[in-house]
Amino acid sequence: MPGRPHYLREYRRLWRTLQKRHGDGEAAFHEAVGGNYEGEGKFQAALVLDHAPKGSFNLLDIGCGAGRAAYALRGEERITYIGTDILPELIEFAHNKAKRPDWHFEVVTGITLPVDDGWADMAICMSVFTHLTPQEIKHYLRLAARAIKPGGVIICSYLDPDEMRHKSAFRSAPLQWIGRLLGRDVMLRFTAKDALSAWLEEAGFKFEKAIAYDHARQHTMIGRRLEKESAS
Repeated sequence: MPGRPHYLREYRRLWRTLQKRHGDGEAAFHEAVGGNYEGEGKFQAALVLDHAPKGSFNLLDIGCGAGRAAYALRGEERITYIGTDILPELIEFAHNKAKRPDWHFEVVTGITLPVDDGWADMAICMSVFTHLTPQEIKHYLRLAARAIKPGGVIICSYLDPDEMRHKSAFRSAPLQWIGRLLGRDVMLRFTAKDALSAWLEEAGFKFEKAIAYDHARQHTMIGRRLEKESAS
């Protein structure tokens, strides 16, 4: 449909393809978020807990998909959680899988964060920037800077053009384009570490570190929201 963002069009096509292949079984939901549902969820949960503040905290899961992180974190009573995604089917699955009636899962149709300014102590954005343009990433980071409290943390994943393991995930541009049109794939993009760290700082974060995990398919970057008086 004209006017829909590329990621919404392509994920709708991909979801229809996965339903034809798997029906309504869990395999369709797992494949929609790249597979390894529980393993990736545990990895994301460990990242959250390693960088979380002490005591209770508010977690914003941007592009939560089928709820891998939420499922892995479901036993953490100290977390107040909001997850967002563009596919209502995935949001419903994530909600049902987490079994946390006090947690909120919301459908969004564009680059938006349905939380009050300064609500989040932490935001995670896993396997999201890998499917967006630089302009869309910058927009998300500006929104995240408003949503996160001063001193709060953002964790985001990215595909590094200098990492050979990441390059292996890419098909040639013509093949990727055909796959996107046929509902077999969505746009996949590299983002250089230096570029992403610069965009973080432009948005009002302090770049803290980038982490390259041997077992992970993406690298991870950590930023901390500047105190209000220090933000530009």
